[in-house]
Amino acid sequence: MSSPKILILGAAGYMGGDFLVELLKTHPAANITTLVRSEAQIPLLKPLGVNVYLGSVEADTVGPLAAAHDVVVNFAVPFGGGDAAISAIIESLEQRAATHTKPVLIHTVGTGTVLSGTDGEAPTGAKWSDDEPERWEALPDTAYFQSGTRLVVRAAERGLISAYVVTSPTVYGVGKGPGKKVSLQVPDYVAYAKENGQAAYIGKGENVWGNVHVSDLTSLYLAVLAHALQNPAKTAGTERGWSNLVYSGVGEHNWKDVVTAIGDALHAKGEVKAAGAISIPEGTGKGYMFGGSSVLAQSKKARALGWVPKAKGIVETVVADIEA
Repeated sequence: MSSPKILILGAAGYMGGDFLVELLKTHPAANITTLVRSEAQIPLLKPLGVNVYLGSVEADTVGPLAAAHDVVVNFAVPFGGGDAAISAIIESLEQRAATHTKPVLIHTVGTGTVLSGTDGEAPTGAKWSDDEPERWEALPDTAYFQSGTRLVVRAAERGLISAYVVTSPTVYGVGKGPGKKVSLQVPDYVAYAKENGQAAYIGKGENVWGNVHVSDLTSLYLAVLAHALQNPAKTAGTERGWSNLVYSGVGEHNWKDVVTAIGDALHAKGEVKAAGAISIPEGTGKGYMFGGSSVLAQSKKARALGWVPKAKGIVETVVADIEA
């Protein structure tokens, strides 16, 4: 597929915007369409030379849009639209497969599916790995994102389209996209500190999350896309089902260390009264501070796609995140 028609859902957002900027460099001949949900986002994307479609991420919008494209890279659903929208995308691409080169779907989810623990306790138990299909299959549909992920996995099993799931933990760093520049978790810890005069973590702060810099995450999406485009005929072996779920985590952090670094950086700037960080009870945080849970996972597949993470670690980039 020398010049594929690519649809990006969520290109005005943090991850989608960073991906779009790099996609324009690596696939200059591609015909790229972006979906935005507000008129204010249109002038952010138009100057990049991409097609901009204004609409919702509901099934009746994303289904017909997907039907006109060879590749759908989805950063917006399941965060909007839900399983009905995911099903509409899949059905449209499977219908397109009858008359076009095998379409590609790259679907985004978070690792809330495998949250464990509370109150900032240190994690216990075995890490999740993206090469354990039976373990992922056994998760109930009531787990975060699982029902939608299962729809994509079943599409991969049918083999009419090349369907992949990229699941990510904490995403950090300043994005290069035309819209949103920062993620969710670190900014909410920063906002809480500014509002309350000191940075704070949940409980003991020993809970652990994986992490990936947004630039490294973008390079993984590009690696998955390259793999899918180079292997359009593959429908068996490692190209099926849960084997097409890829975990993007590179490093790990406990929140006490990260939030302490946030507190020190804000104090040095004169934006909070005290350096460091204090403990607050579960349930008293802000937004995406995510309580005191952990996500323990490891990536076994990404580097086999030629992915080479290069970014600095999360603590090293805290100051840049605060500035953004």
